[in-house]
Amino acid sequence: MNLRFLPITIFRETPKVTFFDAGLDSSNGCDVVIHSEEAISPPNEFNDEQYYLHNHQTDYNLVVTGKRTFILINPSWDEPHHEIFLNRSMGALEIPIGTYHRSISGEEGSVVLNQPKRDAFFDPAKEFIPQKLDRKNLVKARKSQPVYWFYENNQIKRVCLNPLENKVKAIS
Repeated sequence: MNLRFLPITIFRETPKVTFFDAGLDSSNGCDVVIHSEEAISPPNEFNDEQYYLHNHQTDYNLVVTGKRTFILINPSWDEPHHEIFLNRSMGALEIPIGTYHRSISGEEGSVVLNQPKRDAFFDPAKEFIPQKLDRKNLVKARKSQPVYWFYENNQIKRVCLNPLENKVKAIS
């Protein structure tokens, strides 16, 4: 599985102003998710991590302000655990249907624009119910070595930490 980041178009940047087009042709929704300070979404329940799982929505998350860490778990992928340190320069992160995901903001909080693609069976009452990783394959995927994604030197970088082999790959 190779994650996709959809670019934004920056029209103009000055020292105190950034003006950009964040539109995605495939989107049929527009959600704003505000973490006013350090927050986890969905929040932990007792000591258990919780995740969202969409069956009728593909997410396209773009950080507008701040930074947000996304944790993605999908046991069907050959690398089932990804941690993305998302910022605006990376563009919109695509989170495919069937992927367990959660996000974490730092102390300063963050604002994310999600422009999802929802199918005809989308029902908000069913799509936003926090889930625990309570099946064996989900627990195994969560415990697997994560693939890290971050932005450095004007490039998206993908890092797999393996004691036998260390790979850093820049994504164009």
